Amino acid sequence: MSKTFSQQLFASLFFSLVLTACQGTNNRASTAQINPSSEQLLTNCSADIATFRKLVDQAGVTNASTPALPFYPLLHSNRFLHSLSHSTKSSIEIRQWTMLLAELAIKTRAAENKNLTAPLSESSLEELAECARSFASESQYEQERIAVLGAMQQSDFPAHYLNGRQTLGALALLRPFLKQRILALHVDERRWFEEEESFVRSNTYEIDAALKISTTSSVADWMRTAYGSNELALPLFQESQLDSLFTEHAPSLQIEFREDNDRIGAPQWEGDHVRIDSDNPTAYTLPSMTLFEGRKLLQLNYVFWFSQRKPNALIDLYSGNVDSIIWRVTLDEDGQVLLYDSIHSCGCYHKFFIASDSLNVKIQPSSKEPANIFKLDTAATHDALTLAITANEHYIVGVDSRAPNAGQESILYDVQSYDLLNNLESDGGSRSLFNDKGLIAGSERLERFTLWPTGILSVGAMRQWGTHATGFIEEQQFDDADLLDKYFEAAP
Repeated sequence: MSKTFSQQLFASLFFSLVLTACQGTNNRASTAQINPSSEQLLTNCSADIATFRKLVDQAGVTNASTPALPFYPLLHSNRFLHSLSHSTKSSIEIRQWTMLLAELAIKTRAAENKNLTAPLSESSLEELAECARSFASESQYEQERIAVLGAMQQSDFPAHYLNGRQTLGALALLRPFLKQRILALHVDERRWFEEEESFVRSNTYEIDAALKISTTSSVADWMRTAYGSNELALPLFQESQLDSLFTEHAPSLQIEFREDNDRIGAPQWEGDHVRIDSDNPTAYTLPSMTLFEGRKLLQLNYVFWFSQRKPNALIDLYSGNVDSIIWRVTLDEDGQVLLYDSIHSCGCYHKFFIASDSLNVKIQPSSKEPANIFKLDTAATHDALTLAITANEHYIVGVDSRAPNAGQESILYDVQSYDLLNNLESDGGSRSLFNDKGLIAGSERLERFTLWPTGILSVGAMRQWGTHATGFIEEQQFDDADLLDKYFEAAP
């Protein structure tokens, strides 16, 4: 029996077992522990969630960022929560972990539902939400929650690599060549970074000062409260606190300007094409978490969109419609910046910027994927941070605390939730910026043909959070929970 078939059989049997356990009387619980209305609710939800998932899949509006658990689709996960399953042990930890899966599922379903031609009613969605929360919180489902945790621990979160292509394309033989190309690019990137910025013309973007709230005296208290609010020791913040952190750490951008594709903007649908409205400069933000030497750290992600990367030659492998930069800030337990890193939304050009003396680079990284790591002046990188970005290719070639160009009027940018991109207005309805593979249709690059042996689907295309494959030498994702452990260690 093949490993894949065995896994599928196990998943099917487990799913049936869990659903049966949820639908029937829990023999391990006393009669007083069982809530009949909740039992009936889960019975109804078993069929309803299967129907909903089928509708979403058939309509091609599945959110690739936060997939439903194949063995229990009432819950959804992401790469961090999947990794967290391996350290979740006590009953209360499992309950809180399951509730995070439930709340993620509720949010994901709401976004997917809006994109259906005939969406479910609000009452139907609320019934599924109540069902997920009941499963996550009520005592009679403790054993079923343990079963879900166990299945999660034995499964792999979906990787955005096609292994068949890697085999067919003889990736093992190509790796030395790819590594040489990556290291050569790193040399160029370091040279650009070290050279004095000399933009003939540029635009400076800054967050609207009206959005900023002073948090200097509050962050440490927020951090202590957030970490102490749950048994999982996660930095779980109130939405208003997150908004304040996002505005505090929002970078300024000094973007070399040659043509209109060097303006940041807001994605919109125009028919079947994505347009970036540069009259509405916006940073799209989302929080994430990572693990570092067992510590659970908060990350602040900022996504900026450009209309395109124009070709520099008759045949340009890297040009195409829509371009984007993701800037990420990793905070320590005191709310201080530990590290910055960045990619383009294709998953390309990953760079790390150490911003704390408490972080060292490992002499022997545990990843074979080369990392381009820069050390910033830790005394001057936390206030009024400015990113210098080149025209057209939109490479980050400078990170420092310099003020915008004297005498140059700044363009103010707005801050919006990244979740809004899941439900953009389209022909009077709602449509995600991303397809069910997590890609932006129409943003394909020619390099997808030359790099298909890497196994990455449509290399160079812009893609959704949670689907950023960043490794060519070995499989690596931008949101891998253990990413920092591969390259860094705490300073002694």
